[in-house]
Amino acid sequence: MQHRIADDIAATLGDAFARLGTVKEDVDKQVKAILSNALDRLDLVTRDEFDVQQDLVSRLASRVAALEARLDALAPKAALDENTDKD
Repeated sequence: MQHRIADDIAATLGDAFARLGTVKEDVDKQVKAILSNALDRLDLVTRDEFDVQQDLVSRLASRVAALEARLDALAPKAALDENTDKD
């Protein structure tokens, strides 16, 4: 009799764990779908696209710095030319 009760309990627990495994799989699928939907709505870019844009911004910043340096170098000459024209 005790063996039968132990067997029944083991069988019941086994069934419960099997159902929990199925529930876990269902929850995993639902969470993945919800996350996928949320990420799609965020309009994210890939890492490759981000790296390309980051490289472009870096090159543009270098060009702006070079142009600013050229402008700073030309400013005294422009001021001198302005003063010469006034005289």
